[in-house]
Amino acid sequence: MEEELKDETVQENNLGNEQKKTKGNEKIRLWNKNFFLLWQGQLVSVFGDVIYLIALDFWILEVTGSTALMGLLSALTMVPRIVLGPFAGVFVDKWDRKKIIVLTDLIRGIFVTFVGIAGVFGFIQVWMVFVTGIISGLCSAFFNPSIASVKPDIVHESKLVQANSATSLASSSMDMIGNAIGGLLFVAIGAPYMFLFNGISYIFSAFTEVFIKVPKIERKGKEVTFKEDFKEGLKFMWGFKTLRNVFIAASAINFFANAAFILILPYFKETAFLGPEKYGFTMAAMSCSMVLGSIILSIITIKREHKFKIFYVSILVNGILFVSIAFIKSFPLLVGALFVASLGNVIFNTIFNTTMMIVVPSEKRGKVSALMGTMSMGLTPIGAVIGGVLGEILPLNIAITALFVLAFVFMFGCVNVKGARELIEYNKDEENIEVLIARTNGISS
Repeated sequence: MEEELKDETVQENNLGNEQKKTKGNEKIRLWNKNFFLLWQGQLVSVFGDVIYLIALDFWILEVTGSTALMGLLSALTMVPRIVLGPFAGVFVDKWDRKKIIVLTDLIRGIFVTFVGIAGVFGFIQVWMVFVTGIISGLCSAFFNPSIASVKPDIVHESKLVQANSATSLASSSMDMIGNAIGGLLFVAIGAPYMFLFNGISYIFSAFTEVFIKVPKIERKGKEVTFKEDFKEGLKFMWGFKTLRNVFIAASAINFFANAAFILILPYFKETAFLGPEKYGFTMAAMSCSMVLGSIILSIITIKREHKFKIFYVSILVNGILFVSIAFIKSFPLLVGALFVASLGNVIFNTIFNTTMMIVVPSEKRGKVSALMGTMSMGLTPIGAVIGGVLGEILPLNIAITALFVLAFVFMFGCVNVKGARELIEYNKDEENIEVLIARTNGISS
């Protein structure tokens, strides 16, 4: 009965699960107004971010000449997201998610625009950039889980893979275009105007997001305290053994893969048949692969019964190809292997992220998403340090191979976790999530 009432509320609030029934056939659209507004807002702000970060790195080096300050600024931007992430997720589930999305974009827009104006009129200081970086990190800690929580409520479950692919496509395309023209823009117009462009892009995104219709989360039972709400998110994630084990394996994959990728640039630099100039071409090819993968997934609809098979094949092909990198002695073959591996990476990541949106109830989605994001993000700098240390004490080809082998071990473990198929192919219309948890945990219902 509660699910029926919830479905009625969804229809009344025009959540984007637009279902037009004619003669018994149901037509469901991905590009409803709400999703389009969310998508284009992210498209504009991602492009602005890429331009901003390129300008920022050039500006800091030009003004201070310090690469250490570049690293410090990057760390200061990440720290608020890592530290506040789990707690921000609790607030996301308690507060109005639309207001969080609009306000965080608006706040970032105001601060970054101020930095741009300060640069244009010549009174910009390094401390202003650092304060803006910290504010941006704080806003991201609330913005990212809000987006993850809202998307399944404005897009029909059957279109979530395509929705995530469309978002990934926007991000990859803007990243590629921004990196391609960022250096040229810095020479042509300078860092202050690039800062200004990013600030305006945030404000524009906030304006368009005002028109998104986002449903209020319906609370069942009495209102709980912050501590109880936080514990509820941890309890759900830890008590769902399949979800917990798949996520732990996925985090380990990211940890070792990121550690290996730190060494790719020096490997290109020191390897005779490669070289720095070929590194840029290879990275561009990988970006094109990610764009292609996102385009494919945004067009096709993967049948539920095929999702796990595609997930399984894509993750193992990805792992095998990455392990083979240091053994390939032909540049065209190496580019081809990395192109296909990146394609597989986009596919299994999109399916995994979509699954997380489907299996986590809406009232827990913010906190669980934030917990997962924090755990995953927190391992990234540690992996980078470990990769760098291994690159110092081992030959680069051996260090890269060893790290990718470890990543592959966890890839194999990820797809063979008990209940992984049921998790990936879960349909909330056919089975209650509590039943799935009990069944995959081995508890008889």
